[in-house]
Amino acid sequence: MTYEKQTDTGRKNRDFGADVVRITALFMVLMIHYFLRNGFYYREAAGFFGFTALMLRSATLCCVPLFMMLTGYLKCGKPWNPAYYRSILPILFSYLMISLIHLPYRILIRGEQASAGEWVLRFFHFKLAEYGWYVGMYIGLFLASPLLNLMWQACSSRKKHLAAVLTLAALTFLPSSVNQTQYGNLLPAYFQGVYYVSYYLIGCYIRTWKPKPRRHLCVIFVLIPTFALAFLNLATRTEADNFYSGFHGGYNSILTALMTTSLFLLLYQCRCRKEKLRRCAAHFSGVVFEIYLLSYIADTNIYPLFYKQYSMGLYLPVGIVMILAVFILTYPAAFFVNRLSKRLAARLFM
Repeated sequence: MTYEKQTDTGRKNRDFGADVVRITALFMVLMIHYFLRNGFYYREAAGFFGFTALMLRSATLCCVPLFMMLTGYLKCGKPWNPAYYRSILPILFSYLMISLIHLPYRILIRGEQASAGEWVLRFFHFKLAEYGWYVGMYIGLFLASPLLNLMWQACSSRKKHLAAVLTLAALTFLPSSVNQTQYGNLLPAYFQGVYYVSYYLIGCYIRTWKPKPRRHLCVIFVLIPTFALAFLNLATRTEADNFYSGFHGGYNSILTALMTTSLFLLLYQCRCRKEKLRRCAAHFSGVVFEIYLLSYIADTNIYPLFYKQYSMGLYLPVGIVMILAVFILTYPAAFFVNRLSKRLAARLFM
């Protein structure tokens, strides 16, 4: 989860649309973990309700790409100075504290066994805190951002910026979308693993040129890829009608990129004049990172209680209740960790 704080002073100048993007992405993350841990991939995914669940699952693939795109949107044009590097300290402190929470939970409650050296390696590999893989990716993107910004600033026109985005998008999104054939890869796949840089540059493009397409067009271009991914999942399901995708619909597929970009363009245009609502959005937006990492504990205690115990027709309403429960149970600890990490970072550089 991007933990990037907006530099605007005062809540009145805060980008409400960016807060909406971040909060939406968080709930999508909670929902995709619901699919992961509640047996969806081992259930029959056929019929109307199966297709509805597949559409929801396809839509939630926007979660991580939205955070990556938001990173580019917020960091584009950031000055390259010592203050920039200090801004990552709250993330590191939060990851450290949450890892220290996960360690006894995984040993005493989950019964996981490993040597002290293995636990240390998991910490440095961002695997001690479950879902921590994103932290490692984000740190790398954080360190590369000044270089990406220099490249971005070297492009002097909108056409050059668009060419840069489309070139990298072609290198990262197309191969994973078309290479699954019985004859091997159709396109070189060397760059598909750095898809997060493509999302970063898309965020830079939106921040620089501020495109504001009509909202109904954004909705259409969210729904079309969502429907297409769900249809492809349904068409390639197993003989037992379980979930299986013969078409790659991960974070670096062209359909996911189109869906994410359209959703971002829809959400970042949100505006609000009600100060209480703006403050509420800013508050919850500020603890998204901690909620994301800490949600593993709630996930592993709530979802097993209802594993495969209801029909596919109830999958969506039950899912909404469950992710709200995960959010509510995780929020207090997330708030505490967030405040403590920021105080530690502030005191370290007083």
